Amino acid sequence: MAQVTLTVNNTPYQFTCSEGEQERLRELAQTIDQRVVQLAGALGQVGEAKLILMASIIMLDEVNESGGARLSQGDLVSHLGDLDSLAGEIEHIAGRLESA
Repeated sequence: MAQVTLTVNNTPYQFTCSEGEQERLRELAQTIDQRVVQLAGALGQVGEAKLILMASIIMLDEVNESGGARLSQGDLVSHLGDLDSLAGEIEHIAGRLESA
C-alpha cells in the first residue's frame, strides 16, 4: 500500500491507496480543492467539512445532470458513509486546530 497526502482548502490529509493510484488521487483532490476554493470565495469559510460536502454534492449533481455514470443505491449509501466518515474526521481535525 502507498501513502499519499491530499490537500483540500490548505489542509493536508493522509490517505492509503494501492500502489500507482497516488497521482490520480492527487488530481481528484485538486479538482475538489478548486471547487472548495470557489465556494469559500463566495460563502466565506463556513467550515471545512461543510465546504467539502457542498463541493461534493455540486460535483455529483453535475455528473448526474450530464448523464454521467449513475451510482446504484448501494454504491450511493456506501459513498455517503465514506463522506460522513470523512466529514467527522475533518471536524475532529478542525477542533484540534481550534484548540491549539
